[in-house]
Amino acid sequence: MEGGTRVSLTQGRPRAYASFMGLKGILEKMKLVESDEPAPEPSVAAIRAVPSSTAVRKAGVSPTPPPPMKDIIQRVPPARIDEQSLPGTEEVPDFPAIYKASGIKDPAHGFTAYKVLEILSSPDFAALDTKAKAGALSAFLRMNPSGPVPIEDVIQDALARDNALDGFEAFLRQKLEARNADREKENAALQAAIDELARKNKEKMQANLEAMGKEQERFATWQARKRIEENKLFEAVGPFVEKNPVSVGNATHETKNA
Repeated sequence: MEGGTRVSLTQGRPRAYASFMGLKGILEKMKLVESDEPAPEPSVAAIRAVPSSTAVRKAGVSPTPPPPMKDIIQRVPPARIDEQSLPGTEEVPDFPAIYKASGIKDPAHGFTAYKVLEILSSPDFAALDTKAKAGALSAFLRMNPSGPVPIEDVIQDALARDNALDGFEAFLRQKLEARNADREKENAALQAAIDELARKNKEKMQANLEAMGKEQERFATWQARKRIEENKLFEAVGPFVEKNPVSVGNATHETKNA
């Protein structure tokens, strides 16, 4: 590759080829990498395993470009959540469970967005720039031994999973808001009960204070009348005794005479 350094796929780490049209061979054909060991001859079984639709390719025919992004987006079904498919726990489910509940299935060819990310993250792609990575991966998908993989399938898989995550986020937020509304309603009822109980208790306390005041007032009034009555008794007995035994108020005759 002009102006750049070619990457060795096999130096220091021998590897087996999945087929004669593997990723390494494609990268070598595109002159994006170089190999330091000869590629094995394709076996008859490997050649026969390649579907007829991909065994013969017309020379000079350019690959069909992917459809416009707006068309790809329109093909992605809206997010839906099957709540019955979610684990019956209070914990937030993991992403595979969310995808399953959203009806997301891996494409038949197996090239999900995660699979493509795994390929792009491999050491074979480490030294390639973004454009070279896209070109190499697109070529690999077109020349996939099991049949060409349209890049729009990968984009649709990523968009479907993103929609599922967004849909689950909205679903989770709705559940959270509903639970919070119920809890706030319950808290408001509890606070109302507390306020009502406090009001009744305050009324009871005020009634008790008023009753105590009235009783104290009656008691003080009676004490005053008692002293008047005791003075009468004291005066009646006084001429006949040296020490008056009649008490007046809380004082005995000794206290009064002292």
